[in-house]
Amino acid sequence: MAPKHILVTGGTGKTGRAVAASLARRGIASRLAARTPSDTAVRFDWMDSETHADALTGIDAVYLVAPVGVLDPAPAMSGFLSRAIASGVRRFVLLSSSAIPINGPAMGQIHRMLADTAPEWTVLQPSWFMQNFTEGHHGDTIRKEGKIFSATGEASVAFIDAEDIGEAGAACLASETALNDAVVLTGPSSLSYDEVAALISAHAGREIAHVKLEPDELAKRFAAFDLDADYAQFLAQLDAVLASGREARTTTAVKTLLGRAPRSFTDFAARHAHYWRRPG
Repeated sequence: MAPKHILVTGGTGKTGRAVAASLARRGIASRLAARTPSDTAVRFDWMDSETHADALTGIDAVYLVAPVGVLDPAPAMSGFLSRAIASGVRRFVLLSSSAIPINGPAMGQIHRMLADTAPEWTVLQPSWFMQNFTEGHHGDTIRKEGKIFSATGEASVAFIDAEDIGEAGAACLASETALNDAVVLTGPSSLSYDEVAALISAHAGREIAHVKLEPDELAKRFAAFDLDADYAQFLAQLDAVLASGREARTTTAVKTLLGRAPRSFTDFAARHAHYWRRPG
């Protein structure tokens, strides 16, 4: 039976917004959870267990997004999951990463816990977000410096639109039956960062360069964005994973879940060109 009362953690984030919007299009209301409460979001902080009970009241399904900038989210998230299951939540959809397997670090531990203890579950393992080039550090350096810095070398990545991730998450939350499995979500094709820079250049109307760095150099740049040094190093090492070429593969998971092909980076660049154009 499909859940009727859904909590969306990270409700104001990239995929959380898309999950809530997709559920609304299906006629399903959701409760957004965010560290800063508002008219549309209940206060929720992974690191403050006193905020968990109110967020879970009357809920039977949860979309799980890890706390931002936390290298090991398992201690905070595992307690919440135990409380949620005890309170009657039966379905969980976890946002993880295509680079993190079950039993791996960070979200790999939560993946394991869901597989072992949750009545119904799905783990979304998306490739790298297209939105990293508009909302993240790449977006910032593109606008300010006209450059993309990475340690990916010549490798390609099957970038995916966060809107597709959110819609896939909503489909898993709203379905009559749970997958009880993990799904790797990718875009329709893989692109190198050089190719991404060329596409953004074409739509921005100015040259955007891809600057190739070593992982340690990239970690220093991440740390300049006020990230914890260990977390910055972790992110930089993920680029080293990309450099191996293992994230170049594509899957049909988005089409299977949504009945349509995933959005392309070309379409994404056309829709978001205004982010990269200099004013005036």
